[in-house]
Amino acid sequence: MSESAKKIPWPKILLAILIIGVLMALPKFLPIDQWWQSLSNWIDSIGFWGPLVFILIYALATVLFIPGSALTLGAGLLFGVGWGTLWVIIGSNLGANLAFLIGRYFARDAIEKKTAGNKNFQAIDEAVGREGWKIVGLTRLSPVFPFTLL
Repeated sequence: MSESAKKIPWPKILLAILIIGVLMALPKFLPIDQWWQSLSNWIDSIGFWGPLVFILIYALATVLFIPGSALTLGAGLLFGVGWGTLWVIIGSNLGANLAFLIGRYFARDAIEKKTAGNKNFQAIDEAVGREGWKIVGLTRLSPVFPFTLL
């Protein structure tokens, strides 16, 4: 067996394919359309409070690492492109700030313990400590890093 064939992480690749397959199949087995319609009707029914509730849901989704792409698209459907964009910007910024505060003041010690031996995490932590805004800006611009993970 060649040297390059030994380096391919087949279990990880197969796991990624399995996860992608399950995610693609979920809409066929779950009543997502009904859930979306129920959420849409409920937000419409609460009138003035609808955007505020949506912003809070978006912020919570950000903190819980739930991908926001469906919510972002849904905001356009619910509120129109202009208002939907505004509510998404507010919700994502609120969620990012909450995640920062949780990470900074409540979860830092636990995360440090879990990543203590990982050289990659140590290098990232040192780089952010030296040039924080540059690292955060570059990772934010990179499509490799999802927004909720950042």
